[in-house]
Amino acid sequence: MQRNVWLALSYNVPINPSKIRVYVWRKLKEFGAEYFKQGVALLPNTPQSMQQFTALANKIRQMGGEASIVELRFTDPADEIQMTAKFQLSIEDEYKELLADCANALGELKKRRDKQQVSQQEAEHLKKMIKRYRKTKSRDYFKASQVRELEEDIYEVIDSVLEVAGDFGKQLKKLMET
Repeated sequence: MQRNVWLALSYNVPINPSKIRVYVWRKLKEFGAEYFKQGVALLPNTPQSMQQFTALANKIRQMGGEASIVELRFTDPADEIQMTAKFQLSIEDEYKELLADCANALGELKKRRDKQQVSQQEAEHLKKMIKRYRKTKSRDYFKASQVRELEEDIYEVIDSVLEVAGDFGKQLKKLMET
């Protein structure tokens, strides 16, 4: 197993107002961080992770909290394997949800006998699905195996949309490629 250098964000925020704790928790979830210990979140050491943690640490300080960012290496490979597994499990769960959404969308599109346009609600759902995919992929630090299957399914949905609503299908394709 390749050993990694990790970034650890250690922070302490005021108890009140609780919105500060909620803000920090949501940002860490958005980044795909995992908790090492209470008040210590980890991400693999990448330029993006450093940028995200630096911005969050600055925001924590502005809100009256304390924050430090350090590089971390696990001395026990078993501990690192366990942490890596937490990241992988989280991403795999997100990909499974997206695969199910893709299958449902594809099923609905294939049921259509007529070539009517995609409804506004369906269009918004498909856009949100692709945006969720892109966010999840950006947090896929260890390259989960489901990503290729998911991309194939999304492109199959896009191809089905192209048959029903060409202009909207092109918009979805562009969203995948940007």
